[in-house]
Amino acid sequence: MSSGSEKRKHPRIRVTFDVEVYHPSVGLNHFQTRDMSHNGMFIIDDVANILLSLLGEIVRVLIKGLSLDEPMTVDMRVVRNSINGKGLIFI
Repeated sequence: MSSGSEKRKHPRIRVTFDVEVYHPSVGLNHFQTRDMSHNGMFIIDDVANILLSLLGEIVRVLIKGLSLDEPMTVDMRVVRNSINGKGLIFI
């Protein structure tokens, strides 16, 4: 059971793998995940908040390192900025 302070609908699972995030106005950037849930992921961004201006924007994410034959590409929305990284949700 989650603690009283945890209000997340979907629990986070700590996972680390490489992702590429693309947006036409920012270009392609490389990150690592910190965690994932059923509806999104958190990516570590300690490079001067590259995606800060993209809050609410849709980005294309190439997920590498999953146990799939090919990397998976998904569209996600940037929904949270913090000093440690960005929260993205699957759309």
